[in-house]
Amino acid sequence: MKMNTLLLLVTFLISCHGNDSSPEAALDMAATDAKMVQSVNEFESTLDVHDTEQPAPTTEIIERKLIRNGALEFQTQEVKKTKTEIEKICKELNAYISSESENNFGERLQYNQLIRVPANQFDALVARLEPLALKIENKNISTEDVTEQFIDVEARLKTKKELEARYREILKLAKTVEEIVSIESQIANVRSDIESMEGRLNFLKNQVAFSTLNVNYYEIIGTDFGFASKLVQSLKGGWENLLAFIVFFLNLWPFVVGLAMFLIWLWKRRMKGKTSKHS
Repeated sequence: MKMNTLLLLVTFLISCHGNDSSPEAALDMAATDAKMVQSVNEFESTLDVHDTEQPAPTTEIIERKLIRNGALEFQTQEVKKTKTEIEKICKELNAYISSESENNFGERLQYNQLIRVPANQFDALVARLEPLALKIENKNISTEDVTEQFIDVEARLKTKKELEARYREILKLAKTVEEIVSIESQIANVRSDIESMEGRLNFLKNQVAFSTLNVNYYEIIGTDFGFASKLVQSLKGGWENLLAFIVFFLNLWPFVVGLAMFLIWLWKRRMKGKTSKHS
């Protein structure tokens, strides 16, 4: 009802602009242009307040929007075979591996995979992966309820779209450049809010539709592995220490030369003393 009244007011103002060309009418036109924009702004704020204060219907059965994430770390007999098996399980459950990495820590070969799986297959994925483990080191599953965020964004998005439609109706009635520029500016602001809300809503939908499981599994290669490499590293470290000692010693060459000269002088003095005693 309030919007219809506003539209009638704008229509009346625009019709007056076309029928009256006196100086007084020009002043009135400028004033009414400002009032039209102010009225639209007040209407927008009224919509926002009404939207935020309106309680959600209690009679409807609301489907919960849940985001499920998890992490699974375990030891396996052979990582290559386990990797192949995980890829097979993902294909059967319509899941996909969004990222993966391999690390070799000498005695331990480790794989890490980030799996996105349809939410209704998340528990099945965890149940299929657990038998692949020799020993489960860590298992962590979390569930976040984003139902309120989902409803809030949807409601505000609906309101903004209705407001955009009403602005476009007003734009059709605008006659002057000032009116067109002012209303298009308001439409641009509302459109920016709509795109931001749509992005947030799409993100929530994706997180709800696909759960995320971070899988980390490793294989112990052998406790006696790496003796040769450690021996080479020790020899290399000893050689580097020797070179470092030589460099350090060379940095002291003035003191070494001075000490040598002092010892030579002391030796000559003693020899000279012995010669004088015998004579």
